[in-house]
Amino acid sequence: MFLAIKIDFRYNGIMEKKELENIGDFFSKKNETISLPAEKEWENIFSGWIDKIDQEKMMLDLFELKLWLESIEEFNSSPYLENLIFKFQTPTERNYEFYVFSLNQVAGRITSLLKELDFKKDKYFLNFEEFIVDKILEGNMDKQFPNLKELYSPESWFYSFRIFLQSFRTLLGEILRIDIVPQRGYLAIKKLYHRELLNNPILISLLKKQFIPRMDKIFQPDISGIIAACKEKTTRKNLGIFFILAFRILKISNFIELNLNKNKYLDMTIPLILSLKKNMEAIIDFNETSLWESLQTDPNLKNELGAVGAIFKNLKLEFKKICEGELPLYFDSETNKMKKRKMIQNIIVISEMAMQEMIESVARLFKPEITGSNIFENYVSRKQKSIEVKKKLVKLHTKINDYFSNKGSIAPSEIFFDINQFMETDLNYLLYKDWNEFLSFYDNLSRTNFSIEFEPTLRAFHAFLTRVLKEIVSDKK
Repeated sequence: MFLAIKIDFRYNGIMEKKELENIGDFFSKKNETISLPAEKEWENIFSGWIDKIDQEKMMLDLFELKLWLESIEEFNSSPYLENLIFKFQTPTERNYEFYVFSLNQVAGRITSLLKELDFKKDKYFLNFEEFIVDKILEGNMDKQFPNLKELYSPESWFYSFRIFLQSFRTLLGEILRIDIVPQRGYLAIKKLYHRELLNNPILISLLKKQFIPRMDKIFQPDISGIIAACKEKTTRKNLGIFFILAFRILKISNFIELNLNKNKYLDMTIPLILSLKKNMEAIIDFNETSLWESLQTDPNLKNELGAVGAIFKNLKLEFKKICEGELPLYFDSETNKMKKRKMIQNIIVISEMAMQEMIESVARLFKPEITGSNIFENYVSRKQKSIEVKKKLVKLHTKINDYFSNKGSIAPSEIFFDINQFMETDLNYLLYKDWNEFLSFYDNLSRTNFSIEFEPTLRAFHAFLTRVLKEIVSDKK
C-alpha cells in the first residue's frame, strides 16, 4: 500500500510546469498515451536515472557503489571466507569482530558515494522520489510494482539509506567495544542491514542488474572495433560479454589497489577481493561454456584456438594462486600487517596479469596484429616477464651453486635474503605449479632455521631451480 503524498506548489503556475518538465528529463522519453506494464514503467524510471548519472559524469561512482554493495553480499554470505577466518574453531569460539569492523568501514564509503550520487534535482528540492509518487504511483495504484514494497513518504531513498548507515555505523562502533562479537550479534546486524536495503528499490534494482550498458561500455577502441566487426550474431554477443567481464575484473583490481593505497585499514579490501573472486569464477565458467563453443564454430579460428585454450587453463591456475595461496595466508595468525599488504598487492598483480594476457589472446584471434601494449598502458607480457624471471633465477641458481662449491664464502642468510627478494618482486610471474613448489621449498628452508637440515633442503631447492630453468621460456623464444 503506497501512501502517496500530493505535491502542492504555491508558486507561479508556469514555473510549476517548467520545473516538473525539468525533472521529467530523468526518464526515458515515451508516449504518455500508451499504458505500460508496471515492470516496464519501473524500468523506464531506473533507466532514466542511469541516463542522468551518465550525463553528470558520475558513472564511475555508480560502478563503485554497485561494487561495494555486491561485495558486502559476498562478504556476508561466503562460506569460503568463514572457513578462512574460523579454521579449526567451533561456533562458540568464534569472534566476529573482523566482520563488524569491515562492515563499519565499508558503510562509511557507501555513505559518501550515496551523498555524491543523490545530487539536487532542482532549486525547489523537488526530489526524484516525489516525482515518482506524483507522476507514476498515483496513476497506477491498481498495479503491482515488483521492486517497490511500502512507501511511507516520498523522502529520498538515498537520503533515508544514508541516515540509516550513519546510525548503523554508530551501532557497529558500540558493538566493537565489547571483547568478543558473538555470531548471534553479527547475524542480527546483518539482518538489520538487509532489511533496510530491501526498502530501497533503486539500490535493489542496481544490484539485480548483471549488465548495465552505460556502466559496462568498453571505451578501448581496438576492442570495441573487434566486437563490432564480428559478423556472427552469437559469437559477437559472447565476445562482448567476455570483454565486459574481463574489463570489469580489471576495474575491481584497480579499486582494490586504490583502497590499499589510501586506507590504513587493510581489512576493508577483503570484501572487494571476494567480489574479485566471484567475478573470476564467472568468467572462467563463461569461457569454458559459451565463449569456447562460439569460437569453435568459426572455421577461420580453428588453428589459433590451442593457444587461447591454454591461457584459459592458466586463468584457473592463477585463480588458485589467489584463493588457495595468497588469501588464506592473509588470515594466518603469524602474518603481520606488512605481509598482509604484500599479499593484497600480489592478488592485484596476479589478477591483472591474467586478465590482460587473456584479453590480448582473444583479441589477437580477430586482429592478429594487435598486442597488449596497444590495449593497456605500461603492459608487460608474460613472455617478456618470463625472460626477466629466468635471468633472476639463473642468478639465484648460480649463487646457491657457489655456496656449495666454495664453502664459507657465502653465508646461508645471504642465500635466504636473495630468495626473499625474488619472492617480493617476481614470484607471481611463475606458473602455478612452480609458484606452489617455490613456496613449499621456502617454507621448508624457513623451518630449518639454518640448522643441520638447511643444506639438504637447499640442495633439493637447487635441483628444483635446475628443472624450472629448463622449462621456462628461453631468451630466444
